[in-house]
Amino acid sequence: MKSTLDILDNLYKIVNVSTVTTSSIIDGKVYRNSRPLDSVKRDITVGALPIMGGTDIDLQPCTVIINCFAKDLVPGRPDDANLDKMTTAVLSVLEAYASSTSYLHLEINSQAVMADIDAAGITYSSIRVNCTIQYLTV
Repeated sequence: MKSTLDILDNLYKIVNVSTVTTSSIIDGKVYRNSRPLDSVKRDITVGALPIMGGTDIDLQPCTVIINCFAKDLVPGRPDDANLDKMTTAVLSVLEAYASSTSYLHLEINSQAVMADIDAAGITYSSIRVNCTIQYLTV
């Protein structure tokens, strides 16, 4: 069985590339699961929901959530320009990867912009990705 850690490793490597991490896109980092609560930088997080399946199943579905964070321009007014740049960069690498492999299938499910309830003055773009990973036995 593959684990959520396997999925996180794969998606982290897909997202943590120079076309996304360039300073014109983010001025922070790409993190697994969560970012520092006091961060006001443009950061990206990659987190996985529970993976389904077991040792008798060769395809295992999982949902990954990628969040792109940006500080509001003023309280209550999101930095839409930077949220759009980050979202577009992440969607680009996901779409490019989705057509390049057979053992990990990615399908972009949805995207939404929301205020961060844990950090005042921060908004994030949330991208939900359905993943199916092939469990290979030797």
